[in-house]
Amino acid sequence: MRFDSIIIGGGIAGLCAGLRLAEAGQKSLIMASGQSALHFSSGSVDLLGGEGDPRTALPDFIDRHPEHPYARVGHANVLASLDDLQRHCAAEGLILTGGERNHRRLTPIGTLKETWLSPDTCAIAGDTPQPERLMLATLEGFRDFHPALAAANLANQPGFANTRILTGELRLPQLAEFSRNPHEFRSADIARLCDRHDLLADLAREISRLMHEAGGHCHHLVLPACLTLGLVGERLSELEKRTGCTIREVATMPPSLIGMRLQETLKRRFIALGGTYLTSERVQGAHCANDRVIGLYSQNGEDVLFEADHFILATGSFFSRGLESRLRGIREPIFGADVLSDPERDAWAGRRLFSHHPFMGFGVKTDERLRVLRSGQPLTNLFGAGSILAHYDPIAEGSGSGVAVATGWQAAGHILESAR
Repeated sequence: MRFDSIIIGGGIAGLCAGLRLAEAGQKSLIMASGQSALHFSSGSVDLLGGEGDPRTALPDFIDRHPEHPYARVGHANVLASLDDLQRHCAAEGLILTGGERNHRRLTPIGTLKETWLSPDTCAIAGDTPQPERLMLATLEGFRDFHPALAAANLANQPGFANTRILTGELRLPQLAEFSRNPHEFRSADIARLCDRHDLLADLAREISRLMHEAGGHCHHLVLPACLTLGLVGERLSELEKRTGCTIREVATMPPSLIGMRLQETLKRRFIALGGTYLTSERVQGAHCANDRVIGLYSQNGEDVLFEADHFILATGSFFSRGLESRLRGIREPIFGADVLSDPERDAWAGRRLFSHHPFMGFGVKTDERLRVLRSGQPLTNLFGAGSILAHYDPIAEGSGSGVAVATGWQAAGHILESAR
């Protein structure tokens, strides 16, 4: 099986690379091993943490971190990659909104997380004054969002001192089918039920009941993201019309439907542009000749070689098994690529939970063009992208998804330059 380009990994880095290649007319294949980290994410896209406009902070950040993936991509290209992501998502009906500065997205535990782009259905704390009353509600029996906990934490956030934060539960008799097995009572299970049955009338009645019991003066509601597996905008708009409330959603504990929607949106767009997406096709090894990759072998056996002119390694970090942790270091299992690590395992983590952890910066080494290094030399047609890369800390920097988008997009750009 031969393609122009093959991307290993179906997360946001691989999908952003695939979108750029497919739109340019390349015959492109994404080989995904299964669920990506997007299934566990908020669905928001970070650029750099901190207050203010991260775009203006980026040039100085790049100057201070010359080996950072953002430095490999360049300031202008980082911003172009995020614009391209918004454009592709909008083409499929998912609107990612931002502003002139980072906004604060509500988390499932009631804290506020600074981020750059979020779906327009998400609950965020904007610059306008907060409402006098805000209702945080869940579905009766749902364990992955606790309004009382979220309300207690949100009440301590700046800007909410004058907001009365209420909590409540929506009671839907249709959810009784989960009562015999509470382990199935997750956001995805509820969403499937909502997709099978029209529950809008029942939800609207329950929302109206909650608001009436709150005294009738509350018109702002936050719900856990569990009303559909697909895009939720139309469903929320209909509920708003029926109840007279402003309704937003918050990502739940995993599985996160907001992250899953972003995954499916990008995947759907990639396929619409002519790309091929293979699920549960874990790459086990590669056939290389000197400094070039010839093809890939998957878990389905070595009798099929997936060949291409160019390849992108976007298999993720430890969570996605793109990197493997060993007693004396880490390894990249497909190509045996050079990795940044520390042989002394005691030095991998900081002494405090929320301190700096050096292992967060471990990963695959690349040259300035994001070509993966092996034995100190670049594999000339293999590019790295996303969280498998070394020299950055996605948590401390607030840069995780931004790096994934930018490096995937830029790796595709290098391939297109080579193909000219």
